[in-house]
Amino acid sequence: MKRFLLFVCMIIIITAGIPFLIVKSLSDYKRVEETEKISVYIKAEDKVCDMEVEQYIKEVTAAEMPADFELEALKAQAVAARTYLTNRVRVYEKTQTPEEHKGAMICTDSTHCKAWISEEKKKEQWGDDYKKNWDKISNAVDLTKNLIITYNSQPISAVFHSTSSGTTENAKDVWGGDVGYLVSVKSEGDLKSPKFNSDAEFSMEEFKKIAEEKIEGVNWDNGLIDNIIRSDAGGIKTLSVGGVSVKGSDFRFMYGLRSTNIEIEILGDSIKMYVKGYGHGVGMSQYGANYLAQEGKKFDEILKTYYSGVEIEKYNSIFE
Repeated sequence: MKRFLLFVCMIIIITAGIPFLIVKSLSDYKRVEETEKISVYIKAEDKVCDMEVEQYIKEVTAAEMPADFELEALKAQAVAARTYLTNRVRVYEKTQTPEEHKGAMICTDSTHCKAWISEEKKKEQWGDDYKKNWDKISNAVDLTKNLIITYNSQPISAVFHSTSSGTTENAKDVWGGDVGYLVSVKSEGDLKSPKFNSDAEFSMEEFKKIAEEKIEGVNWDNGLIDNIIRSDAGGIKTLSVGGVSVKGSDFRFMYGLRSTNIEIEILGDSIKMYVKGYGHGVGMSQYGANYLAQEGKKFDEILKTYYSGVEIEKYNSIFE
């Protein structure tokens, strides 16, 4: 009789447990199915891949910011990267993706979207430091999961750069359009960045040759360099080269300079350019963010320092 009762009890326990296992299995399956993916054009390999959104954000963060930066700076970077992706996806859903994306929602060309590097490639680069570094970046992304930056309840275009010249740029001065949350702010920590100062020197012959190749209508009888117009942050908005007006951003790339905050000195048969900052200077400065984190600022405070009038909110889907 005892054996019979024990057998009955076992049957009841097993039977009762089956629905739980089924529910748990279905729940796990649902979570897997609900993991959002994004199509990414990997430029270096000329192919489009589907990636889990949060893994993509980790790989962007790993590519965009040094792993030895403060955790709060990495969290700010993760939220900015996720916000940028969300903004681009929602814009492209209403219009269409650029040709450079080869049909994907985002690309890995840092000059067009954001830098990206696979976890496997980072593992090779980091070597023995891989686990420590990847765990830190993963933690920064996981701790900010589903958080984005909004302005008027909409995800912002969360642009960022390495190092400002001590003051970030107005979007209007760099790209020509007013953006309420991308306005000039002080960024004191950038002066401590190893990328704050740089310079470049060209012979007069080399300088003129580059200009003649890149600028239509250059005439040196009209002067060398003049009519420099600067932004509030000090970046060159426009200048005249050989009598032709050129945008500061075009001049920067023409001569391979780190930013548009350029002082120009003519030294006889050569021209020397002294540069402050690294990048377009708009939005969050990464070295500035790390400085603020070292000063005890949390990631949301850092983001609200560089993006004016914004909120940090949760989202349900990047495709909403």
